[in-house]
Amino acid sequence: MKAIAVIQTAFIGDVVLATPLFESARRVLPGARIVGLVRSGCEDILGNSPFVDTILSWDKHGDDRGVAGIVRVASRLRNLGVEIALVPHRSSRTGLAVFLSGARVRVGFSKGGGAFFHNHRVPWRLGIHEVERNLLLAQALGWPTDGLRPTVFPDVNDREAVDAVTHGIGPFCVLAPGSVWPTKMWPAESYTAVGKHFARRGLRVLVSGGGSDREVCASVARDIPGAIDVSGRLTLRRSADLYRRAEFVLTGDTAPQHLAAAVNARVFSLFGPTVRNFGFWPYTERGRVIESDVACRPCGMHGHRQCPDRTHNCMRRITSDMVIAIIEAGENPIPEYS
Repeated sequence: MKAIAVIQTAFIGDVVLATPLFESARRVLPGARIVGLVRSGCEDILGNSPFVDTILSWDKHGDDRGVAGIVRVASRLRNLGVEIALVPHRSSRTGLAVFLSGARVRVGFSKGGGAFFHNHRVPWRLGIHEVERNLLLAQALGWPTDGLRPTVFPDVNDREAVDAVTHGIGPFCVLAPGSVWPTKMWPAESYTAVGKHFARRGLRVLVSGGGSDREVCASVARDIPGAIDVSGRLTLRRSADLYRRAEFVLTGDTAPQHLAAAVNARVFSLFGPTVRNFGFWPYTERGRVIESDVACRPCGMHGHRQCPDRTHNCMRRITSDMVIAIIEAGENPIPEYS
């Protein structure tokens, strides 16, 4: 039996945006074993998926670090008999691991350090969504891609865990203020101002994030009446199910916007150092990018640890009043709950 691997070992949002490749593989080769190789910590995204048979993780900063880790990961792929590998991640480390795995067909992008190791190279296009960009890899093999969208699959245990968090609180919204990249983060006090406004209107405010976001989430939740800080308490799939139930999700150009879009939540995403043209806006008709026209944008594909001109104006010029007005407008205005 053939084994097909989809390999995306970047961040959480990148894995979410690669999920349509698994469905494409299942459509074209329903009897094949489909393998997902992801960065350690992202495995939960693929759990319960009917399109994924085996999930491998790459602990890049732990047991699988360095050259030995590359060889170890390649051996795992080889032992599963992977013949075809689709590689949306453009790093040289990932490309080398796939090459060493012995996969006969290695499809990746022509841009990036990993391109050298692929025998099918697809042009990397700017100006289209990352989902559509990733699907170019499947199209290069003649695989079907029509109608494919990111998916996550919360199970009954996930839903029950979210039931426990939301029981008896009534309608709610979610603020997700964290990010791996500090310059992508809207000021905590701005999130708090938005949260206070909707709390006054009768919505409970839940503040969401991973374990590394606990400090900023606590800062946001502290001054919002009745706010519930769930940071570090929910898995990725459980977070997605929470977002699905919310009146809206407010976050940045980061993982929660993609988890929210994957469950068709109403999501507002704050863009500062990055721009839509890079291809990472929320992939749903219920998504909206909020941004300010600052001359120095964009300053990098992923943002930075520190603002290059030390002002952070790209985010600071997005005011809480502007965000509140945008959330309250549109086809489905937020009703009064109090």
